[in-house]
Amino acid sequence: MIRTGTIIALRHGPMTITAAPRCGGSLASWSLSTADGPVELFRRASDRALAGNFAPDMACFPLVPFSNRIGGGRFVFQGREVVLATDPGSPHRIHGHGWSSPWSVEAATDDALRMGFAHRADDWPWSYRAAQTVALDGEGLTVTLDLINDSDSDMPAGLGLHPYLVRSPGSRVTAAVQTVWENDDTILPCRNRPVPAAWDFRHGVTMDHVALDNGFTGWNGSATLDRPRERLRLTMLADGPAGHLIVYAPPGEPYLCLEPVTHMTDALNRPQVPDAGVIALPPGERLSMTVRFLVSRS
Repeated sequence: MIRTGTIIALRHGPMTITAAPRCGGSLASWSLSTADGPVELFRRASDRALAGNFAPDMACFPLVPFSNRIGGGRFVFQGREVVLATDPGSPHRIHGHGWSSPWSVEAATDDALRMGFAHRADDWPWSYRAAQTVALDGEGLTVTLDLINDSDSDMPAGLGLHPYLVRSPGSRVTAAVQTVWENDDTILPCRNRPVPAAWDFRHGVTMDHVALDNGFTGWNGSATLDRPRERLRLTMLADGPAGHLIVYAPPGEPYLCLEPVTHMTDALNRPQVPDAGVIALPPGERLSMTVRFLVSRS
C-alpha cells in the first residue's frame, strides 16, 4: 500500500488500484501490467476528478443507500412521505449519498482497503452506516458493500456499483438478462419489454455503436466484457440480491458501465412492479453485496 496525499495505491502481482476515499469512496484506476505495457481495466480518473473530488469522472464509485434515480426526489415508504433535494441539472435525486460523501479509511494492507462513512438522518430520514472493502488477488478485484440501518424503523435500502469499464474497439458484452426498461425523456423507466435483438446481451453485443442508459431485469449476476484487441476478458460476478443490471454506454465515449444493482430505477415509486427490488431493511440489520471482477487473457 502506498499513500500519496489523498490517493492510496494497492498492488497484487501485476495489478494496481488507486483509491480516493475522500472522493465518494471512489476508485481512481485499475490497471494490469503486461509485457506490452500497462492495460487499463477501468477508465482512469480525469485530472478534474482528482483535483476537484468529482466522483462521476472517477473509475468506479459505490451506490448507497439507493442507485440511479428517484423520480422528482419524492416517494412514500410505509406511509411516510419523503422529499429529497434533486441533483443539479436533473429533476431527480441520483445515486444516493455515497458518491458525494467523503469516506474514511478503516483498515488497509498492501492489497486491500476498507472504507466507511455514516449518514445521519436529514431529508433522508434514516441514519445508517456504509462500508466498502476493495481487495486484489491473483484473479482480479473484489468489492464488497455493506449497509447497516441505524434507525429505529425500517429503511428502504439498495446497493449498487458504478464501474467505468474501458471500451476499446470491438468490445463485446455478454449477460443473461430477460427484459429491458425503456426510458422517458428524463431517463425514468416507462415501459418494460423483451430485449430487442440489438441489445440482446444473452448472445453477446459488440458495443462500438451502441448507445444505452437502460435497466435490464432478470439478470443472473454474471456479465462479461471481451476486448479482443487486447486479448482480454473481464468477468463480473455479483453475489447478493442484485437482480438488475444497468448498462450505460454513452455514444462516442471510450468507456461503458455495467452496474450491478439491487433494484430498478425509481423503484421506490413503483410498488406495482413485482420485481422492483425495494428492500425494507429492519433496524440494526445489514444488507450486503459482493462483486468480483475476474481478469483473463487469451
